[in-house]
Amino acid sequence: MATYKEKVGTSVVNFAGNYPGVVKGELWYDSTNKDFKYQFPNVSVSSWSTGGNLNTGRASMSNAGTQGSAIGAGGYSPPGRSALSESYNGVAWSETADLNEARQLSSAAGESNTSAVVFGGGPGSGTTTKVEKWNGTSWAEVTDLPSTRAYVMGLGITNASLAVGGQTPSSSYLTDTDLYNGSSWTEKNSLNTARGYGSGVGSTTSALASSGATAAEPRSNDVESYNGTSWTAKSDLNTGRSSAAGSGSSNTSAMVFGGEPPGPPTAATEIWNGSTWTEIADLSTARQYLGGAGSATQGLAYGGNSGGTYYNNTEEFRAGGPVGAWSTGGNLNAARAALASTGIQTAALAFGGPPSQGPALTEDYNGTSWSEVADLNNGRATLGAAGTKASALGFAGNTSNYSESWNETCWSSTPTLNTSRSYVGGAGSSNTNALCFGGVTPTVTGATELWNGTAWVNKNSLNTARRSMGSAGADNESALSFGGNSPPGTNVKSENELWNGSSWTQQSPLNTARLELAGNGTATSALAFGGAPGPGSVVGLTEEWNGVTWTEVADLNVARFNLAGAGADNTDGLATSGEGSPGTISASTEEWSSSSNVIKTLTD
Repeated sequence: MATYKEKVGTSVVNFAGNYPGVVKGELWYDSTNKDFKYQFPNVSVSSWSTGGNLNTGRASMSNAGTQGSAIGAGGYSPPGRSALSESYNGVAWSETADLNEARQLSSAAGESNTSAVVFGGGPGSGTTTKVEKWNGTSWAEVTDLPSTRAYVMGLGITNASLAVGGQTPSSSYLTDTDLYNGSSWTEKNSLNTARGYGSGVGSTTSALASSGATAAEPRSNDVESYNGTSWTAKSDLNTGRSSAAGSGSSNTSAMVFGGEPPGPPTAATEIWNGSTWTEIADLSTARQYLGGAGSATQGLAYGGNSGGTYYNNTEEFRAGGPVGAWSTGGNLNAARAALASTGIQTAALAFGGPPSQGPALTEDYNGTSWSEVADLNNGRATLGAAGTKASALGFAGNTSNYSESWNETCWSSTPTLNTSRSYVGGAGSSNTNALCFGGVTPTVTGATELWNGTAWVNKNSLNTARRSMGSAGADNESALSFGGNSPPGTNVKSENELWNGSSWTQQSPLNTARLELAGNGTATSALAFGGAPGPGSVVGLTEEWNGVTWTEVADLNVARFNLAGAGADNTDGLATSGEGSPGTISASTEEWSSSSNVIKTLTD
């Protein structure tokens, strides 16, 4: 067997600190911290994350646009077809002017939420030739389709779009390809295989038609590519399906997701690189007759149905996004749970915990190891924290109103909170700037108090009262509160609220509801990690917040709840302590990095 020296070409380097000349996979000895370390490349993944919900859940909509600027018009939601039109701005859907004619099973093309064209479909049980054009304010009827049809594939932009295939009133599938130039329709070369219920993406000179239903296959995996003149058969999808959605910019860059294979609706997502289809991250919600918009790297899925359930949820796709990694840091001196932490990854403070675990203990972290420093004056667990390693505030806990200030040397008592509570959320920049919210009084509360360095001032409450949530925020004017629960029962929450200095507003929720999780960062760049989705369960799930949506990234190495978090933003995190399972207390610390390379310390 080859030795390390034969493979790498050198013996293990001895270097004081992180070795700047390290290459991928090389091991070195850090003589300063007395650790063996190695560097590995950061990874990237493609994933779906939660977007803003439609105002009205429905299926069989006309859909067009981009991930940050989309339109959803018409569709079906019990008791019948709809004329409703909604516009998406990358965060939320807003109702706009209705279509002139309610319809379902129609299609659309368009570049944004201010420019689109809708054609075909079914008013009631029939089909139509009607075409409507959207200018961002109103819908206007324009030149009809050359033929009556539904289940047609639409692609391109408003004034350069294609209507491909479809189904006639007599249920025959079509090969028709018609080009719209903004004023009239022109017949182009036909598909090789007649089909409806398919997914069409791309432009009028570079398009892809995939899946759907044909005379031979009710759930087809056929794919055809268009070059502006003619259609050519391409490699099949891995999963044949009908009523799927798609996104993509050309016949070499596309994506298909959802739909109905044989059996119930699927969440399967496949991506096309011009020659092959590859299965990637599934949708969170399996569904058919959903809307799709955007590209193969930034896609949007919305609405749809499964049986009698009509969905309003939206999912956003990100391809190849950088994903960080958790690596081992120095253990706390005293294993404990339900403590508080503040600071950044290389300079943090951890304090408090249950009576059996050192309720007054305070430890500081230098990026390598924890050291015990002066104790809290009032030992307690389930408290909140704000500030830095040098200037921190600890408040509430054990249903108390205690508030203490840390000056890098000792704790001193400060004026008390107005409301005694435990399991609170906290944010802030220092021992003179903090925010306390939510918790148990002993009833669950949404009460919010702001610390200005002199007194705690009552502010507007959370919209959803809860306890045991994760929190982030750089100061008392800007914060996030996410997850938690609102008894009675477990009633675990995914809610995410943003504080703007005066009130809380709902934001995109976590992908996974949970309580007793930790968080760190700012209102626009944060991490949520660990927690308990329900009784008897514990996760290491990590989600990254970019100011708009949460994206699932790499899990903690040690799944746990009742842990503490610190860190500057979603590139710099620290996870400390917690319970791996009820009664199993951890001293483990993990450090988050989303740099291009991650340095990891070898441990036993």
